[in-house]
Amino acid sequence: MPQRRRQRDDADRPPVVGVEIGGRGLRVVVASADARIVDTERAIDAAATAHATVDIACTLIDQILTRRGYTSADIAGIGIAFGGPVDVRRGVTLRSHRIDGFEQFPLVGVMEDRFGVPAVLENDARAAAFGEFTHGAGRGARDMVYLHLGHGVGGAIIVRGTLLHGAAMTAGEIGHMVVSTNGPRCSCGKPGHLEAYASEPAIISRMTARLSQASPEERAEWLSSPGVTLQRVFARYEGDAIAQEIIDETIQVIGLAGANLVTALNPDAFVIGGYVALAGPRLIAGVRAKIRQYAVEPAAQRILVAPSHLGTDAGVIGAVVLAGRV
Repeated sequence: MPQRRRQRDDADRPPVVGVEIGGRGLRVVVASADARIVDTERAIDAAATAHATVDIACTLIDQILTRRGYTSADIAGIGIAFGGPVDVRRGVTLRSHRIDGFEQFPLVGVMEDRFGVPAVLENDARAAAFGEFTHGAGRGARDMVYLHLGHGVGGAIIVRGTLLHGAAMTAGEIGHMVVSTNGPRCSCGKPGHLEAYASEPAIISRMTARLSQASPEERAEWLSSPGVTLQRVFARYEGDAIAQEIIDETIQVIGLAGANLVTALNPDAFVIGGYVALAGPRLIAGVRAKIRQYAVEPAAQRILVAPSHLGTDAGVIGAVVLAGRV
């Protein structure tokens, strides 16, 4: 009976707009109060400027609201998942690695002025974590660690249902955990960070570098069309010694980072998302085994290690949920 009451309450609540500004362009959704996506708009831009990007996002919001027969007065708020560091308290983006002009950009203020509804801003990895926590693989957990493997490596820590941000808004930057003092340089410039091993560009770069050890025939085969791709490296694990070495090394460093987090935080769930995690079940199974091997007991045996359930919807769903709580 209480569950039916919650469903009626959700049905009576206004919809929410979710916006995702990330490495693969722009996405805008309209979602019900229970975070069910009912319509979506996309734009693949050329990464022009921050102002142009925000203008496109506003246009997409107008288009999707018009198509649904809504005005801005009909929505409860706007949640924004942003691909870069943000200051959640001030509603400001700190920078984008892809688009110029997002340094100290007052994105929440711009959206609130434009549409006259409350807006909330979150980093895309933390938004994805919250989506998984509320509606995905971490549903039912109290404490959760989320690792996002894509073009970069991000993450988030949720304690008792609350996203941790930290004094400098860097809590959950799992990609910048040190996993080797003499490792390759990360995108931030420092050596040995997890991102330098586990992001898509890092896996491809390490695979390409190791091909110098291969025979001319093997190099020619790998470098022929379509070249070294993430999918090919995972697909050739069984029959290619170098691909196996790269994947095993990747699993090892992710597993060590995960084991340290599980030992330190003792969460209920460790969820892995992003398109690198979708390359195949081998990665998830391998990381799960490493965490259980290296993390302290009994945390190692109690932890749920699972892939994302929401896939590419995780970030925008998380933004919708956060906006619905403003």
